[in-house]
Amino acid sequence: MSDIFDFRVVELRTPRLRLRALAVEDAGAIFAYATNPEMARFTLWPAHPNLDFTIGFVRHFIAGEFLAWAIAEPENRDAIGMVFLHSFHRHHRKAEIAFNLARPHWGKGMVTEAAGAVLPVAFGPVGLHRIEATCMPENHGSRRVLEKLGMKKEGRLRQSHARYDGYHDMDLYAVLKEDAVGGK
Repeated sequence: MSDIFDFRVVELRTPRLRLRALAVEDAGAIFAYATNPEMARFTLWPAHPNLDFTIGFVRHFIAGEFLAWAIAEPENRDAIGMVFLHSFHRHHRKAEIAFNLARPHWGKGMVTEAAGAVLPVAFGPVGLHRIEATCMPENHGSRRVLEKLGMKKEGRLRQSHARYDGYHDMDLYAVLKEDAVGGK
């Protein structure tokens, strides 16, 4: 069982993005991209069937066990994706990072930029020692993001994650505070 973060999401800015606390008001924008089966292909949740599903999805992320940021472009409030920390373990000072992004924004380095802005917060004020991530072996895009973040592949977790269509293997990646850029 994970612990509850005792940190509040702070707004972060990068050259191209604004990361702000995820809110229920983001459900419409998230629904607009999460209905795409291609976008949900490597997620643990299905393409969103309706707005009520998305509202419940967002409420789950803001209920306290996650630190969840909406990814937005500076000139637009609409969420184009999310980056979040979850599975926090206080004693081990570790958590997992995950993300999703609207299909039209893939391949532009936006997730790398957004997650890269979260890492210093996770290793700094949040106080983490280790950040993990998992991705399906076929998810080449996420694997590239994790490697660009300085994460190292530590192995394959066989059938470790249940999804609506069965169990899936996941590749485990991690980065330590001492290895992260500016993490010392």
